Amino acid sequence: MKIETTIEAFLHRRLPYQRDGGSMLCNLLSSNKEYSLLKINGHGELVVEDLKTSIILSVKAYTSTKDNAIAVYKEYIQFLKTKYKIDVELEFPPIPISIEFERIMFIAKYLQDPNHKIEELYNMLWVGKDTIDDDIKKLRGMTDNPIQVCGKKFVIEDSKRRNGRVMMSSTAHPVLLTSNLTQIIVTLKGLRLMSKDSAFRSYSIEMAKSIWIQLSEYAKKRILFVLSDLLPDEVQWYISLENDIDNSFLSEKMCSNTEGAGCVLDCLKNQKKCFIEYQEEDGSINIYSDCTVEKYLGATMRILSGSQKIELNLDNILRSSYTIEELI
Repeated sequence: MKIETTIEAFLHRRLPYQRDGGSMLCNLLSSNKEYSLLKINGHGELVVEDLKTSIILSVKAYTSTKDNAIAVYKEYIQFLKTKYKIDVELEFPPIPISIEFERIMFIAKYLQDPNHKIEELYNMLWVGKDTIDDDIKKLRGMTDNPIQVCGKKFVIEDSKRRNGRVMMSSTAHPVLLTSNLTQIIVTLKGLRLMSKDSAFRSYSIEMAKSIWIQLSEYAKKRILFVLSDLLPDEVQWYISLENDIDNSFLSEKMCSNTEGAGCVLDCLKNQKKCFIEYQEEDGSINIYSDCTVEKYLGATMRILSGSQKIELNLDNILRSSYTIEELI
């Protein structure tokens, strides 16, 4: 079966239904345009592997909305299977690639795995190297117009590009609210309770701020009304979420602080060393150096300091830090 025969048959079936006279279809499949399938693939016998490569190259070179071209090729492949029993198994991009936001969100999640390389994205998303490089620059805060998610800048500023990989300081997951107000209230109440734990305090507050900034003014007023009149709570805590909101993405290290067990979770999760200022049961103050946090146990945690395994009461941790200088 010749490829030009299949394209002609496909166009013959599709063109009567095209409002624009089918110019997009003809240009994409059978014109002399640089992105034309027939120009890239060449005339002659249809070879499935060659066709798959040609479709990808055609979409990459297509100068208009690439998702429209992908939709045509999905239909064309189905046409080949139905009419000619030619099965073309082609893995299409997992997202709408013409939408910058979708691409950057996908890239941010994909590159969290240190084994994934940037070059893998070119063929996975069917876009050019320049497009991926520009997206990564926005992700790393290297442009004047970063992506925003509901008013919050999505930038991982302290990430590094090295050996074809982006080494991220933190795994970032934008959370878009699709919840009703009662679910939001439950979530915020839970975060407020977690903020009483020094190990979780900063993370809980920053997460609550991220949720609060995404809410409409009406939703905020309704939540404050419900919590003050119907479900009595510490309303001032919710009001404080409006103040000093940092509208940037905060990495785990940026969420950590020296207050109480403020940096312990980051050190536990990412196997970092820390220094802990601790009040012993007899009232004396001790500093544990180069600690490895082995396990968080709720009210206590187990650390390895030197050759000693010690269980510490979280309420007795006065300060914690990544360096000894921060405790001086």
